[in-house]
Amino acid sequence: LFAGFVVAEAAGRLVGVAGLEVHGRDGVLRSVVVSPDLRGRGVGARLTRWVLDSAREIGLRRLYLLTTTAEDYFPRHGFRPVERSETPPEVQESVEFREACPGSAVAMVLRLE
Repeated sequence: LFAGFVVAEAAGRLVGVAGLEVHGRDGVLRSVVVSPDLRGRGVGARLTRWVLDSAREIGLRRLYLLTTTAEDYFPRHGFRPVERSETPPEVQESVEFREACPGSAVAMVLRLE
């Protein structure tokens, strides 16, 4: 398991964060969060691109995520909805899938290969 986070700063303050958690050749896009006053200005897109580029660089084949608020946002980056039961067992056992997000969260996948 590998987990890494990237942060965005503006004027010396933390304004965004996103994470990548690796499980074999699959990954989980974690916690894309942007300060409310900077939403809609491309911060989240830059953070998401960083995670996608990193996932491709290390040879991941698929990237999964769970969202309760951004199911209309992530298709812009190529993600599509998927049933949780279709995710690999390692991803289903991740903290994000087991504990961090409610059962009502939408699962999504992006094929990187």
